[in-house]
Amino acid sequence: MKTQSNLKRLLTSRTRLKLIEHLFYFPQNFYYVRQLVRLTQEEINSVRRELANLKASGIVSSESRTNKLYYWANSESPFFPDLLQLANKISGLGAALNHQDQLKLLFYNRQFALGQPPGSDTIDLIIVGDLPLRSVEGPIKEEERLRGREINYMLMSRSEFQLRRQKRDPFIIDFFLAYPLLVLGNPKEILHS
Repeated sequence: MKTQSNLKRLLTSRTRLKLIEHLFYFPQNFYYVRQLVRLTQEEINSVRRELANLKASGIVSSESRTNKLYYWANSESPFFPDLLQLANKISGLGAALNHQDQLKLLFYNRQFALGQPPGSDTIDLIIVGDLPLRSVEGPIKEEERLRGREINYMLMSRSEFQLRRQKRDPFIIDFFLAYPLLVLGNPKEILHS
């Protein structure tokens, strides 16, 4: 089965994981090889080899421009949504909030996860858990610095999330109809929060 062989090729290398992290954390960006070498702090031959493996798996795409070969996350890959989720889980805000015991769910809207410009009144992410606001302000500010823009977010307790869900709050319905990316938490928590 082609999917199985592609998956085996995908999950075996530290360099590959670093490449996935950079390519899928900012999937809208294009990177050339030496840029990826600097970002991953890995040897150039290792980076080239893993990029070739990722390209052979259909995970990344490439194109030659002005004597440089550029690589980017292939949004047509069947693994794209899973790798997008993985990259956001192990980098930036996902990594910073992952250690919070009271955090139950972290959702990104699709535009935010894909690095696209936000809509006029778009909420970029929802944090569900019994967390004090001050525990998320620092990581949010750091994520704003990384992304170069302000982040609109909502912090809700589990009980508030449950109440809004039960009352079919239009805001919650609209957010979930846009197929948000669950970055942290168990999908079962959505139903049992």
